[in-house]
Amino acid sequence: MPTSQRTLLVTGGAGHVGSHLVEVLLENPANRVISLDNYFNGNKANHIPGAEYREGHTKDIATLVPERPDMVFHLGEYARVSTSKEDIARVLDLNIVGTFAVAEYSRQKSVNKLVYAGSSTKFAVEGDGRDQSPYAFTKATNVDLVRNYGRWFNVPFAICYFYNAFGPREVGTGKYATLIAKFAELSRKGEALTVVQPGTQLRAFTYVKDLARGIALVGERGLGDGFALANRKKVSVLQIAEAFGGPMVIVDGDGGRSDAENDASQAEALGWAPTIDVMDYIRELKANA
Repeated sequence: MPTSQRTLLVTGGAGHVGSHLVEVLLENPANRVISLDNYFNGNKANHIPGAEYREGHTKDIATLVPERPDMVFHLGEYARVSTSKEDIARVLDLNIVGTFAVAEYSRQKSVNKLVYAGSSTKFAVEGDGRDQSPYAFTKATNVDLVRNYGRWFNVPFAICYFYNAFGPREVGTGKYATLIAKFAELSRKGEALTVVQPGTQLRAFTYVKDLARGIALVGERGLGDGFALANRKKVSVLQIAEAFGGPMVIVDGDGGRSDAENDASQAEALGWAPTIDVMDYIRELKANA
């Protein structure tokens, strides 16, 4: 191994965002990229040539990845709001037990930086974002944990916040489908788009490749908390459904926070900016359907 080569570990590297991050990191030939994924929501079809793949729970990270990474990008958690109440045991297992193990691993390996993928759910305008769901609670708690590992043990860290990723490799079917891919699949079948009431809830939909570039950039240049990777243009769920066209039905359920409060200035100061608008992406999907 060349002495100039860096070892970078991505947990959740076979997932939607993680696979794109692996792809970005591999653009630098000096990077050796290892993915650790339990394939709960990741997919082996998302493997990127040139990366190394390990399968297992993050609580076993020290056994599964005995190497000392220069940097750890921790994306490998349970990542759905709407299903987290019914999956609470899994949420706590993956997001509390697993992330503690990743933080402790980062301390023991003296990594140069732990980059944590936080969640924008904690910034709900209603003021109780961190307590609105098991998912939001565990993600906000883990931000506290990562920050305190920096305080207690001098583990260098940077915390990003994701806002509604869309784009290639998004899951469009099943219990864990995400909105844009789910609507695209329903639209393709000519079925009604199901909008959880009220439908006016706003989201900062952000292209997955832009997210991946942002995470990598924060890894290189960022330090500390507050790197929101968010499109400043917010769109309602109803507007998304109307852009797809066709039949639509409003259904009862937990529509989540009413707004996607964000401030992308810290990420923008590093040179990051979104490049793809969700409405343009939908138009392209429809044109190629």
